[in-house]
Amino acid sequence: MELAPRDHSTALPRSYSARQWSTIGLVGVTLVPLVLVRFFGVGGGSAATIAIVTGLAIVAASFALSWGVEALEGVMPQGVALAILALIEVAPEYTFEAILAYRQQIELAAASMTGANRLLLGLGWPLILFTAAIAARARGQRYTAIELSREQGVPVFFLLIASVYAFVIVIKGTLSLIDSGVLIAMYGAYIWVMLRRREPELEEGHEEAEEAIGIAATTKGMAPARKWTAIGSFFAFGAFILYAGAEPFLDAVLKVAGGLGISQFALIQWLAPFLSEFPESLTAYIWAATIIAAAMGLGTLISSKLNQWTLLIATIPIAYSLGAGHLQALPLGTVARDEIFLTAAQSLFGTVLLLTLRFDLWKAFALLGLFLIQFFLPFEAVHVTLAWTYLALTLIYLVVCRRHVWALLRASRSAIALGR
Repeated sequence: MELAPRDHSTALPRSYSARQWSTIGLVGVTLVPLVLVRFFGVGGGSAATIAIVTGLAIVAASFALSWGVEALEGVMPQGVALAILALIEVAPEYTFEAILAYRQQIELAAASMTGANRLLLGLGWPLILFTAAIAARARGQRYTAIELSREQGVPVFFLLIASVYAFVIVIKGTLSLIDSGVLIAMYGAYIWVMLRRREPELEEGHEEAEEAIGIAATTKGMAPARKWTAIGSFFAFGAFILYAGAEPFLDAVLKVAGGLGISQFALIQWLAPFLSEFPESLTAYIWAATIIAAAMGLGTLISSKLNQWTLLIATIPIAYSLGAGHLQALPLGTVARDEIFLTAAQSLFGTVLLLTLRFDLWKAFALLGLFLIQFFLPFEAVHVTLAWTYLALTLIYLVVCRRHVWALLRASRSAIALGR
C-alpha cells in the first residue's frame, strides 16, 4: 500500500521562537569578526587570532548549511535527503581538501582526508549508540543495539565497495583522475539507487523519527516564500564564510602549529575535520538522544562516511591537477600511503561489522578502542600494525559470522528490486 505524502508543515511552528532567533544571531555574529580580519586586516598580525576567528566562523557556516539542507528533507526520499545532508554539511572539509591539493601539499591533503574518515567512523559511529544508550538509561530503559533497516543497508553496501577499492589506490601508490571517476561513479550509483526506491510504509513512531529538529523544523513549516528565503540565506551565509575563511584558517593553523612546535600533519588531520563535522555530528546525536531516531542518526553518519570515502577522495586529484596546470596523477609518499592503508582497513572493518544491519555495544567499543590507539599513538609503525590488525579482525569476524555475510547483499537487493 502506498501512502500519500505527508504535509509536514501542519504540525510544525511557522515562525522562529526567541530562543531560535538568539541561536541564529549567535551564528550570524561570527561574520563580523571574520569580515574585519579577512577584509580590513584587524588582528592580521596574530595567527592565533585568525585561526580562532575563522575557525568559529567555519563552525557557524556548518550549522547554517545543516539548517538549510535539513529544511529540505521531506520533499525527497529520506535516503536521498540524508545523502544530500551528509554531502553539504561536510562542505568545509571538501574546501580544506581542495585548497591543500591545489597547493600540491599532498601529505597535508592526505592528513585531512584520512583524519576526517577515521574520526567519523572511529568516534562518530560509537557515540551515536552510546548517546542512545545513555538516554535510554536515564528513562529507566535498556538500549544495547541499533537496528538498521533494509534501506539503510544500501549505503553500507556501497561503502563496502568503496572500502575495497581504496586498497587499489594503496597498491598503485598514486591517486589519479581515473580514481576520481570511479569514486564519483560509485556515489552517483548510490544516489541513483536511492532515487529509484519508493518510500517504505511508515511504521509506528517513524513519523517522529523523520522530523527535522529545531531551527530546521521551524523553517520547514514556514510559508513557501519565507521558507525559501531562509534556506537561501543559510546557504549564502555558509558559502560566503567558506569562500572567505577556509584558506586563512588553514594558513593560520599551520603557522600556529609551527610556532608551538606541534606537528602540522597531526593538527590538520584532527582539528580541521573536527570543526567541520561537529554540527553534522551534533544533529545525529540529537536524533540518537530521542532513542527512536537513533538508527536515523547512525544512518546520517554512514552516509557521511560514504560521501567522504568517495567524493572527498575524488576531490584531491582534481584539485591537484588544476593546481599543476595539467592532468597529473598525484603520487603518494610513504606517509600518505600508510595513512590511506590504515583508513581503508578501518573502513573495511567498520563496514563489515554492519553486515548484519545491527550495531551492538561491543562493536561500538571495538571501533572506539582501536581508534583511540591510533589517536594517542601517532607513530607510523603503530599505524601500519594497526591496519593489519583491522584486516585480521575483519577476516575473523567474517569467518565467525559467516551466516550473516550475505545479509547486506540480500538487504540491498531487496531495497533495489522493484524500485525499493
